[in-house]
Amino acid sequence: MDNGEMVLDYRPTADDYRTAMRAWSSGTWPGRRELVLPTVMALTGVGLYAWVRGFDPVISLIATGVVLLTAVTGTVRGRNRIARESYARVESHGDCRTLVSEAGISTTGAGPDGSTVDWQGFSGYCETPELFVLSEKRGRALVALPKRGATDPADLARVRALLDGKLRRF
Repeated sequence: MDNGEMVLDYRPTADDYRTAMRAWSSGTWPGRRELVLPTVMALTGVGLYAWVRGFDPVISLIATGVVLLTAVTGTVRGRNRIARESYARVESHGDCRTLVSEAGISTTGAGPDGSTVDWQGFSGYCETPELFVLSEKRGRALVALPKRGATDPADLARVRALLDGKLRRF
């Protein structure tokens, strides 16, 4: 488009949002904190309890392993839940058309409703080989913009340049 607007036409997939969540988790301080903090706290608690109670080292090691497994599993399940919730917001739209412009991002789907978010509604973005991932300021909501939606590879460079000008990368 000649007015600085880029259009991405795509059908969102659950995998788009799982990939977006992984990128957010590894690319932002809140995401990394969410992955590491529960595990560190659980291991510290078990270690201190075992030390104070004078547990046998083998029992302490087994308890630590169980707590570690539980903490990691809980964190991954939470991350997958957020990805499912983000995908559920757009799944009913079916095929999506997203307009990326100086004003923000506007997405419409098969239904009459759509969503428009100006740039102040986002805290940052990152890029994966398949997606542009935008993090909304409210909560942990993510917007996944699949690169497969671009009709022209030059549009991807223009979207990237616009995102770099409006948001910080994480």
